[in-house]
Amino acid sequence: MNTLSIVVPAFNESAHLGECLDALLEQQEHIHEIIVVDNNSTDDTAAIVLDRRRRFPMVTLVAEFERGVVHARNAGFDHASGSIIGRIDADTHVGAGWAKSVLDFFDRRLDYAAVTGPIYLYDSPWAAPYRAFVKYTTKRKTDELRVSAASGNNFAIRRSAWEAARDRVSVRTDLHEDIDLSLCLYRVGLRIAQIKSMCVEVSGRRLLTPPLEYRHYVLSSYRTWAFHNLAGKSLRRLLVADMVLHTVHWPLTRMLSTCDSRILPVSHSDTSVTPDRHLSAIREDRFAAASGK
Repeated sequence: MNTLSIVVPAFNESAHLGECLDALLEQQEHIHEIIVVDNNSTDDTAAIVLDRRRRFPMVTLVAEFERGVVHARNAGFDHASGSIIGRIDADTHVGAGWAKSVLDFFDRRLDYAAVTGPIYLYDSPWAAPYRAFVKYTTKRKTDELRVSAASGNNFAIRRSAWEAARDRVSVRTDLHEDIDLSLCLYRVGLRIAQIKSMCVEVSGRRLLTPPLEYRHYVLSSYRTWAFHNLAGKSLRRLLVADMVLHTVHWPLTRMLSTCDSRILPVSHSDTSVTPDRHLSAIREDRFAAASGK
């Protein structure tokens, strides 16, 4: 039987982490362990985790001192002992049946290495229309759909696939680590699915990011696809449209919102000397095992 480990990278997330963990703990019968990776927080993030751990030994606190979501994710994934590794953000609220749907999917579909699902918003003035839009677009799709990339706030991967891709993922902090991991899987033929039953809600605080800062966030998306030689004109048009839409609705969003803005999960540039680990060779039998072949 598969076992599910959940990894939650966190940096100064005391405002959201408690509710995130409580939603997971409601599904503890389907979860092997919950690993929160504290990435140099200066608030009560660690205290919240330790409070839950006193009552629920399945909760673990891991410290990662190298700043960056990618480093926190890697530390959590490497620490996980489950055959399936779930990955959410500290402001994610998993929906009812989330953990069971992840396990059921991997038990049933040996031909997929990773899975994601619909993402809704909470604490945002646009939560209701956004939910309606996601439900409308999801309804028009099949229950299981192959996708090329998945968001880190609602993601699960076979541990064998992570071990196979571990030496290929970049540790650059100016890239989106979730897109990079997805494209590493995509480039070697490991498949990612989107299923309707794997629903989460995330905070709408990203919509409060000032337009100039948001531009860096979007540029990091393009930079990540370009890093894998997969960026094209259609992606540029999509990202430009995203920046324009964000700039237009941002003043009203700021006036109507009750939550705080979120620190960007990516840096503006990466000045560290990073080896080309994504180019290292990996034996084919490891990928065959990861895909269940």
